[in-house]
Amino acid sequence: MECNLCGSSEFELRFKGNIDLNSSDRFSQYSWYGDLHRCKSCGFVAQKLEHSVDEILTLLKEEKYLDEAIGSLNIEEKGVQFRKLISLMKRTRELSDAKLLDVGANTGVFLQEFKAYSKNIQGIEPSEEAAATAKRMFGHNVENAVIANAQLNDNTFDIISMWDVIEHLYDPRNDLETLFQKLKPGGVIFITTHDVSDWFAKVMGASYPAYMYQHFFHFSHKTLSLMLENAGFRVIDLKRFCKSWSFGYLHEMLHKIWPESLLISIVRGLMKPLLLIPGVPGLQISIPIYNFFIIAAERPPE
Repeated sequence: MECNLCGSSEFELRFKGNIDLNSSDRFSQYSWYGDLHRCKSCGFVAQKLEHSVDEILTLLKEEKYLDEAIGSLNIEEKGVQFRKLISLMKRTRELSDAKLLDVGANTGVFLQEFKAYSKNIQGIEPSEEAAATAKRMFGHNVENAVIANAQLNDNTFDIISMWDVIEHLYDPRNDLETLFQKLKPGGVIFITTHDVSDWFAKVMGASYPAYMYQHFFHFSHKTLSLMLENAGFRVIDLKRFCKSWSFGYLHEMLHKIWPESLLISIVRGLMKPLLLIPGVPGLQISIPIYNFFIIAAERPPE
């Protein structure tokens, strides 16, 4: 095992995994993961990968987004979140008429929101179902591919976005080096992820929801900044933010995160009658846990 950030082979076990490696249907379940290790040299947190690259790609391609109640709600929720992220993007980059690539475009909701600023947009997405939905529902140009195999020209994009994607990459160091070449000089990449060094992650310990088998790496703001710099980027902005969810979405999410918790079952039972009140299901609830951050990094002008 080699650190994807610094190349060191010295690790310490952070948390012992609890996943049944034969149970691929729990690939995306919260708090269900393999052994987590921390690099003794740079502090980067990585999951020991028990599957081959081909097996991982198969799991990603087969991942479902619309076959459960939370899937359809997710499309609505993402629009709210992406409008917030677009406002943060404006801090560092003019968006009008920018040529944009959305990496991990999912069902195309971000591309749909970004259409208000530019029509010159496209995406890549490893899930066959999600990529097909982006085309069918919105008509977006979303290639069903991972970064290493995508048909992308060098020196092409003004902006690349990756929303809660980098923790899913099998080889983030190599992927960032590839994306560096796809940006025009002076172009900017925007990335969001959770901060594994944050107080919330420390308090939750082994029960931290973002520890999932599909999250192969866990970044802090420091380790992501360093990886971007190693790939040639120059970090130009970083800001923490908290997410918000509708009351109805939270009702579904609580079960997905803690499916076997008696306490959560009681809480959801108390929430259920409120879902019948007009306006309540769509009420946005913001939990003041600033566990996420957005980082902007530029390919330096030549």
